[in-house]
Amino acid sequence: MTASLELQPDQQPARWDHHVGVYEAVFEPLTNAFARAALEGLNLRPGEKLIDIGAGSGGAALIAAAEYGADVLAIDGSRAMVARINARARQRPDARLRAEIMDGMALSLPDAQFDAAISVFGVILFPDAVGGMREIARVLKPGGRVAVVTWTDTERYELATRLINAIASVRGTQPPPSSLPAQLRFCEKAAFHKLLSAAGLTVESIIRAEQQWRLPSARWIAERIAFAPGLSALVAALGSDCDAIMTAFVAGLERDQGRGAVSLSAVAQIGTATKPPITNE
Repeated sequence: MTASLELQPDQQPARWDHHVGVYEAVFEPLTNAFARAALEGLNLRPGEKLIDIGAGSGGAALIAAAEYGADVLAIDGSRAMVARINARARQRPDARLRAEIMDGMALSLPDAQFDAAISVFGVILFPDAVGGMREIARVLKPGGRVAVVTWTDTERYELATRLINAIASVRGTQPPPSSLPAQLRFCEKAAFHKLLSAAGLTVESIIRAEQQWRLPSARWIAERIAFAPGLSALVAALGSDCDAIMTAFVAGLERDQGRGAVSLSAVAQIGTATKPPITNE
């Protein structure tokens, strides 16, 4: 796929420019939970160089820099996301972090520059995810480590299932989408393993991680549910049914968890791999 019109909304970096603040406020707490689990698997040491691919608003990069002492380069295709990361980095002068606008499928970086890499729901969105993984492998030093987070058990992504149920309550059961959302291409463990190994990496582990996404209230998340381009497009497509569907979404969540803070479950896979060291034969 080359023309942007052929790409899904979440695959178009410029569309993320309009979601920076709401993404950071709403979704980053969940992605940070998965990022912490992924960073634990990397065993980062202070001063090591880490690249964060598809860094979003910078949550994982900030954790790596501030809590692990890593020297972090965060890259993203969205100008507004990169600007936000650099603004946050300036507020943490103790953290060695910078962000650059870059195409993750064609990194403008020399080979073998980084000790480690991370991508939290980032590279899995790329039109050429295998090419993106190969670029990650290229810029890693021999023996370098990478951790990638992707979705799995999509029926356990509670926000989506509750929204689908609310749509069905108003519109009736809908036919399945004609194409799979890009971020769900690697939900199966075998497909995820193949993505990593096709880049020439040695897969060390693929683990399943469940997190609880804590939010101020059902109504709060309903008002901010368009925190990403794909969800924004979905909400727009609801048309005149939107208010009724959101009312049903809120009612169902409040029925189960009350009008105060709510907790939604989400499940992901964390794949950890290494770049083979150079051997002298």
